[in-house]
Amino acid sequence: MLTDLSDQIHVLQQIPKSVTAVHYYTFTAVRGQKVLLTHSGEAQRAAFNVEYLAGDRWEVLVGDSKTFSGLGANGTVIVRVMNKMGVPRTSAPYRIILGSYPVLQKYEFKDEAYVNRIPTGHTEPSWFTTQGYTDGVLEASFTDSVGAPLRGALGRFVLSLKESGLRPVIQEVTSDENGKVSRLVTFDRCAGGREARDYITYNLGQNTWRSYYYTGGYIFTNVLLEGAGGESTEQDVRSFGHICKQRLIKSSAG
Repeated sequence: MLTDLSDQIHVLQQIPKSVTAVHYYTFTAVRGQKVLLTHSGEAQRAAFNVEYLAGDRWEVLVGDSKTFSGLGANGTVIVRVMNKMGVPRTSAPYRIILGSYPVLQKYEFKDEAYVNRIPTGHTEPSWFTTQGYTDGVLEASFTDSVGAPLRGALGRFVLSLKESGLRPVIQEVTSDENGKVSRLVTFDRCAGGREARDYITYNLGQNTWRSYYYTGGYIFTNVLLEGAGGESTEQDVRSFGHICKQRLIKSSAG
């Protein structure tokens, strides 16, 4: 079976119909971009061989992944997958990733719409990247290695709300044909909270607010590189201010 893959990144899962079946995949790097091939998991590596064509010979994929570079425009990567000789056939599918190397250009978790942000210096920590009561908008952008928008890249967003007494929120997303991700992320409202320093806003006068909040954190990872040395670290965690309650304690016309 031969499959000619489109210009994106692909997550391929198949069950060979017999112990002798061989699946072939071809991917063309039309812009000369890097190409990623991965096959992770001990059970899968024990059951299947993943090989790629190097010149006129087949090479076995060693380890979890390989990045092909220097292919030139319209360079081709050819891969084949088969059951290992002498190994009992498994009913589980193999899973490989093949296509343009995914690059996470940027991501942002935006404040809940119309939220009354607690100003810098009135909380601990003194500044939150994002604030909200019950939701926020996640946006991300992926390209290939030469900067073209990449379809099919996978991202994982994790929002920790441990101090709020809530389970983490986990969202997995896929980039569209423009390399973009946009997702409304919702979560429960918190109760109680730590008291922030009062602050003043100016809208039809001078208004003094008192807010109660908990501290959380979030991270967004480029999932398809997790098996290729692309794991994130604690330094990548951004701060989140989970607002439980806000009330106007003083207002004067001005």
